[in-house]
Amino acid sequence: SAETELGKLNTRGHCGAGGTRSLDGTNVVYLNIFFSLSESVTITPQDSRWVGAWWLGYMVSGLLTLLAALPLWFLPRALPENPQTSKAYHPSNQHKHTLSITEIAKDFGPSLKRLLTNGIYLLYLAYSVLAFNAFAIVITYTPKYLEQQFGQSTSKTNFLIGVTSIPPVALGMFLSGWINKRFKLGLLGSARLMFFTSETSLICIIPYFALSCENIDVAGVTVPYQGSIEVQDISRDLLTSCNADCGCPDFLWDPVCGQNGVTYISPCHTGCNSTWGTRQNMTFHGCTCIQSWGLTSGNSSAVLGQCSRESSCSKMFYIYLALQSLSFFVYCLGTVPFFLISLRIVDPVLKSLSVGILLLVLRIFGGIPAPICFGALIDSTCLKWGQNKCGGRGACRMYDIETFRYLFLGLVISLRAFSYTLLWIFTTQIKRKVQNDKQMSKNIELQYPVLCDPEQ
Repeated sequence: SAETELGKLNTRGHCGAGGTRSLDGTNVVYLNIFFSLSESVTITPQDSRWVGAWWLGYMVSGLLTLLAALPLWFLPRALPENPQTSKAYHPSNQHKHTLSITEIAKDFGPSLKRLLTNGIYLLYLAYSVLAFNAFAIVITYTPKYLEQQFGQSTSKTNFLIGVTSIPPVALGMFLSGWINKRFKLGLLGSARLMFFTSETSLICIIPYFALSCENIDVAGVTVPYQGSIEVQDISRDLLTSCNADCGCPDFLWDPVCGQNGVTYISPCHTGCNSTWGTRQNMTFHGCTCIQSWGLTSGNSSAVLGQCSRESSCSKMFYIYLALQSLSFFVYCLGTVPFFLISLRIVDPVLKSLSVGILLLVLRIFGGIPAPICFGALIDSTCLKWGQNKCGGRGACRMYDIETFRYLFLGLVISLRAFSYTLLWIFTTQIKRKVQNDKQMSKNIELQYPVLCDPEQ
């Protein structure tokens, strides 16, 4: 049936997308398989500046695409026709007529007008755009959110997102088609199922607000240097009496963790005067800014990398992934009704145009503006910017994760809540339409009753 096939089709598509996400996570790690890192490289795959083999995913995806295209070469030029079907659809007294481009264009205008004057369809489009905006934000920025919020590496985050998303999404989509087929849901039943699954998935993500970690202590950024006043201006507060004579540039970002549990943006800003070891095993000693905390010179060392977060952050990270999997599963139970409704709320001759307009609107108004606008909002939460080689502003090195959390979750939940309000109105309109159609059928039966044949 159409419901089952739609469920299978969407399951395969999203399994591929989730597998690509997992593969992307492994690409971040395995850069040093192909290139030998120089002695000057001191960062690890856990560092936010680690790029990794970003090109490896394109190579693997391109190779798999070529392999998938090979069977298409063996298809015949024309598929064989069933003789009975051919006679039924192409009787001998009818001649095939191929529509010209002019005839198609002449019919397109009136068809588009009929479609866009359908109030229920326009309401469905508005709901779809808002829901897809929220979906685009989640897909685009969830990895960055988890990295910043819970202090996880890029590779681990992408890999676990893919691994924990594929099974619930695939199962949810498959069951969505089975439910529609098993219970023979009509237009109203499909709309109700989609509304119920959407609202339930929204409830599942509300606990995200409680899963939070605090900003790490970074001297001059989130906490003042010992003996300094509260941080007010990062560009001015990065330098203090303990490192004023070091000539440290403001744009530098090579974080080290001091023995006092505070992260410093570079060994220079820590006031260190000697090093020990090489590459990732390098340590810094005689750090005057650490000594200002009351530590002796023998305990004033620092190591490469940011200080680790509290142990509860890792637990909350896995709880977040578990809730996300549950939310994805429930939400995907309404996937097949979403596509079927776009076919059932319009006239049969407008079905293909309805799907085309829906996909076009989703790509233009749902997939493009949301990541761009939300990216600008994320930039407003940046606490420390890097600098590129040309002297311009580079990537953000550290975010205010509390503000980031409220922006990310607040905007996603607001968009989804508003879209589900439109979905509720849409469902009520569908209910009214179904009731009117039933009443109209009864009136027709009363007006033109079926008379019994006396000869029977």
